[in-house]
Amino acid sequence: MKISKVEAIPFKIPYKVPLKWGLSGYLDAAEHVLVRVQTDSGVVGVAEATPRPSIYGESLPSIVHAIRTWFAPMITGMDPTHTEKIWAKFDGIHWNPTAKGAIDLALYDAVARARGIPLWEMLGGNSDRLPVGWMLGMRSVPEMVQEALENQARGFKAFKVKVGVDPEKDVQVIKALRGNLGPEVLLYADANMAYSISTAIQTIKRMEEYGLAFVEEPIPAWNSNGRIKVAQAISIPIMGDESCFTPQDVAREISLGAIGLISIKTPRTGYTLSMKIVHLAEMAGIPCLMGSQAETGVGTLASAHFGAARRNVSYPSEISFFLSVQDDLLAEPILLKDGVIELPRRPGNGVVLDEEKIKKYRMD
Repeated sequence: MKISKVEAIPFKIPYKVPLKWGLSGYLDAAEHVLVRVQTDSGVVGVAEATPRPSIYGESLPSIVHAIRTWFAPMITGMDPTHTEKIWAKFDGIHWNPTAKGAIDLALYDAVARARGIPLWEMLGGNSDRLPVGWMLGMRSVPEMVQEALENQARGFKAFKVKVGVDPEKDVQVIKALRGNLGPEVLLYADANMAYSISTAIQTIKRMEEYGLAFVEEPIPAWNSNGRIKVAQAISIPIMGDESCFTPQDVAREISLGAIGLISIKTPRTGYTLSMKIVHLAEMAGIPCLMGSQAETGVGTLASAHFGAARRNVSYPSEISFFLSVQDDLLAEPILLKDGVIELPRRPGNGVVLDEEKIKKYRMD
């Protein structure tokens, strides 16, 4: 089996409610890239690339250009199972993480489809189900509480809360959520690197009173010494995200000793690099969860298979944002019940694309 073609199709589907985070983060639509890897045997693997200019420096046009101009010609004719050889070629071009990551995800999908097995079996086989939580973007405290209560009623038992702009409001929203959701719900906060060291320490200590489980990237990722100070001053773990883009980043952060959890995002590391990250974390005794890039159903299923396959992904993952997208490219919805994604039994990632939806939402 050889790679015969790699497609990059830009598309845009609005979100039901814009997502706000950190000091300037804002998204009102999934402006992403559908990636399809075709093989000479007729098998096609699919994935989703997520441009985040403010995080990775990639845009919709840059991902499409990188795939069509650089990476597709580079790997056409290669065996899709030879991912080490393929990444050796990828490494010749700097960065472009989600362009590379999406191709990698699609390659694994094609291989699993060719073998006739679901991806979760090929990636480790731990489970065909993945518990997920709900992410609360920045809104007023009453709006965030109402959103949380609605989703608790839908079966969600874990909530990620976006904070970082107004420390006093951040404490109050955690207090209000705990008071309304009860003691059993998992609550954690994500500051997206927006706090200073002193503000992070003071604010997180106050949040701890309301059973905050952990906090994600409270200060800028470049400030390693500051992260150590924060970690030593608080009694809950710090979860690495922006500080853990690559396996090399993860190895550094583990050595530093400041993080206690890791958010794995397959859109930026594919399966090849995600496997290296989860192994590093497991050997260091650090649990993981699957982080969200606000993907549609295509990217959600790709991440869900990895999270279900690996036993070290032991916290509820964040990949429920597909429910906040107005439509999808999938021909059938993802099965989610009581806060648990039940993976399709079909080979590969189980994605069945709706070609009419692709025509409707594609941007080229």
